[in-house]
Amino acid sequence: MKKIISSVFYTALVAIAMSSCQKGEVAQDVNSLSIGSYVTLVTAGNNIVDATNLAGSKVSASVKEYGSAQEKLIVYVTKAPQTNDRTKWKKVKEYTNNGGTYNLEVTGQEIATALGVTPGPGETYILYNQVVTKDGRTFDVANTLPDLATVAQYNLKLTWNAVVVCPFKPAEATGKYTVTKDTWDGSVGEQVDVLGEAGKATLSYMFVYAAPPGVSPVVVTVNPTTGAATVARQTYGSYGAGYENFRCEGTGGFFFSCKGDFSINLTHTLPNGANYGTYPYAIKKN
Repeated sequence: MKKIISSVFYTALVAIAMSSCQKGEVAQDVNSLSIGSYVTLVTAGNNIVDATNLAGSKVSASVKEYGSAQEKLIVYVTKAPQTNDRTKWKKVKEYTNNGGTYNLEVTGQEIATALGVTPGPGETYILYNQVVTKDGRTFDVANTLPDLATVAQYNLKLTWNAVVVCPFKPAEATGKYTVTKDTWDGSVGEQVDVLGEAGKATLSYMFVYAAPPGVSPVVVTVNPTTGAATVARQTYGSYGAGYENFRCEGTGGFFFSCKGDFSINLTHTLPNGANYGTYPYAIKKN
């Protein structure tokens, strides 16, 4: 198996080298071509940036060279989504090859400086690893075969992410909010009171048009470090005969107390298991 993978690696690297030929070069017998180059993942580090502490928070990864000998590695950045258009990349920093392993670290402030913008909670930035070989060739995601870049067993680290969040602070989260999105209840513009506590926020009342029986506040569980939010299944109210005690639940939300934003997709069900679908919900602090 190792021989087969090694052979595939060699063929792929040669193919990369062919794809990176400069203008005026002539492709010859593949055996006379030089080998391409890239970096593979050693250790995946943190990928979270604190919007309230850009200079003090950083994303990280450890990678090592593979293929032709490398002179250095250059890190570029764009705001998501990923693009292979190098003209849109902004240089962040570069690392000289010292022993074949690069310990990459990029702070939120370095991203801000490179792009000339201030990263905000909920945003994602794409970092690009471009290697420069000792004979002056460059390799990155823009000139690497897609099949090679996406196959897990190759372990390439051509790009990595910086996800911007802010810590959840209960006192900061507490207050009156305006509903900005609610395609389930149609309550946009209505007011909701939020009480922030350690690791959670209580919304009274999340769905303002719900009626008895079962009218209850909704408790949102919030990760103190990242603001990631979930709603465990709980009853919030009714909408008339046959529609009593609706429940909601959802994952993948965020409560960014630093900007007074909460958003999540919630699934609505009845106690008998009837599912009425999943709808987005969002509020903004007044």
